[in-house]
Amino acid sequence: MVHICEMHINGGWIIYLFVCFHTKFVNALKCFHCNNLDNPACGMYFKPYQFNAQPCNGKSENFKCVLQREPPKGREDWVGIIRSCYKIGSLSMNETNGCHRMRIAGFTTTATLCFCDTDYCNHSSHSWPPYASITTLTSLVLSLVWNT
Repeated sequence: MVHICEMHINGGWIIYLFVCFHTKFVNALKCFHCNNLDNPACGMYFKPYQFNAQPCNGKSENFKCVLQREPPKGREDWVGIIRSCYKIGSLSMNETNGCHRMRIAGFTTTATLCFCDTDYCNHSSHSWPPYASITTLTSLVLSLVWNT
């Protein structure tokens, strides 16, 4: 009888985990959409609390979040930032996760496009996942506590 209860509880957890993971993959990818020409809070020192991430239009496997950085011509001290959804295959370039340089047709500047495929991942100027800084901080605190 105890084994049946344990199986029921474990089975419940398996169903719970399946629903959580299935929900994650079914929902559309959520990315920040803004540019620092219209709103300076979208720039290098991004203030995510001023923006709502929006779902990309379509299945998550067809989209990535992107953060584009480029110095506009004639404004050398200013860096243009665009955060949005990116439909995979829209440009002829390397679309793997990470940052890649691309020359923009008709311009002398080169843009850096940083791709990522998790919700809210285009929040950083370096396109790190949002949990990376929390994980790093937690690891540091745990290592300090563990070593004392």
